[in-house]
Amino acid sequence: MAKGHTILVMNLGSTSTKIAIFNDRTCLHQETIRHETDEAFGKYNDIWDQYDFRKNVIINFVNVNGYKLSDFNFLVSRGAPLKPLNGGAYRINQKMVADAKSRKLGNHPCGVGCAVAYDLANELGIQAFTVDPPCIDELIPEARYTGWKNVYRKSWYQALNQKSVGRRLASKLNKSYDELNAIIVHMGGGMSIAAHHKGKVEDVNNGLDGDGPMAPERAGTLPIVEVLKAAYSGNHTYEDMYRMVNGKGGLFALLGTKDGKEVEKMIADGDKTAKEVYDTMIYQIAKSIGAAAVTLRGDVDAIAFTGGLAYSNYIVKGLTEWCEFIAPIYLYPGEDELESLVDGAMHAVSGNWPIQEYM
Repeated sequence: MAKGHTILVMNLGSTSTKIAIFNDRTCLHQETIRHETDEAFGKYNDIWDQYDFRKNVIINFVNVNGYKLSDFNFLVSRGAPLKPLNGGAYRINQKMVADAKSRKLGNHPCGVGCAVAYDLANELGIQAFTVDPPCIDELIPEARYTGWKNVYRKSWYQALNQKSVGRRLASKLNKSYDELNAIIVHMGGGMSIAAHHKGKVEDVNNGLDGDGPMAPERAGTLPIVEVLKAAYSGNHTYEDMYRMVNGKGGLFALLGTKDGKEVEKMIADGDKTAKEVYDTMIYQIAKSIGAAAVTLRGDVDAIAFTGGLAYSNYIVKGLTEWCEFIAPIYLYPGEDELESLVDGAMHAVSGNWPIQEYM
């Protein structure tokens, strides 16, 4: 075995399991295992029914690459839906797994990942960590209230990638993350536009549930009266309505595809509706960037675009035309979630960050 820490990291998605083996921050083996065509995968009614299936996929990956579970110094999993937390690294403990299993705070395959990591770590006598789970909540009070009593906006977004890009951007600008004022735009199946103010995300849309701009599969913020009419029409169940907002909304609802490359081909072939819809998504993202600039009171060091759609020259050009007057623009396309998880865990085990306990 190589010197340093040997780390097993996992990121469970709805139809995939991403797994990697790292030596410190160097990736030695990585694989994304797709489950769309796996016949056994389709039999599960709930994501927690997948526990044994996912655990076996992970153990098989370890064995195929010539490792034993006992070779690892610690494990890392992408974070689960949990109660609001501060940013940073957390030890995966029994309380965290219990809250993920309860489904009270949301239900996502990453919760299963945390459970697998926790159980394997206990069997091995080592620790398991998660970093910047999606429930990081640093909102200022003004970003939290709504006009309905006892209804508040949630900080529920792609925190792992947002925080990682924030630290990388700060380093590029010769600052610490705690000195940075930036607007970071994660553009994937969902969108999150966050105002990072000196190490805290003080405002961000609930991108995972679908608030904010239209996205490839999310409807974005909608006219509430039209939503009420649909909800009380008798034509839709709650599950139908939720999928119209999250999963089957946005580009998919309007153009029949979630793939930005397909939309751009439609535009290149002269489809005017596709161009209007795509340009509308860009415009809505730009308006959210403008709102984030208000949160930062106009003191914006930089704007960063990240996520899969940041590879699109069409989108980046459109957003630049709308927003370059606000601040310089930097590109961090993709997500690098496995690397971000390992980097945060390494900061924790090396003593640079505190290891926080979920209570």
